[in-house]
Amino acid sequence: MTKQNDPLASLFTNDARATDRQKLAELLRPFVVIDESSKEFSFHDEFNVLKKNAQKIEIILAAVKAKALFFNEPDGLTQRELVELSVMAEGSIKSTLKRLYDSHKVKKDKEGRYFIPTYRIPELAKQFNN
Repeated sequence: MTKQNDPLASLFTNDARATDRQKLAELLRPFVVIDESSKEFSFHDEFNVLKKNAQKIEIILAAVKAKALFFNEPDGLTQRELVELSVMAEGSIKSTLKRLYDSHKVKKDKEGRYFIPTYRIPELAKQFNN
């Protein structure tokens, strides 16, 4: 059997970061826009009224994933980079990241960047767009 005829071939991709870009865009649209030239985030009022720090970090990391996919950059932010966004207190970021990481809702790469696993995008889209 050749690879082209193998039914398993449909499970493989050349883009390991492949994700449902439409769901990611729908998730983020109410909360953030990304400036194409500066690559900076601009958070909408909907982001600022999120009550839970975990929700804010999940939206930020999802936005970072969108930026990484669009500009073909590494996904994720370090704890320091999250603090530099000035969206919440440093202690809140540290404790929330630890909680999200320990519950496997975010992952961390070998460079210390936290990121949302691609498989969580549909779950987050459903959670935030209800």
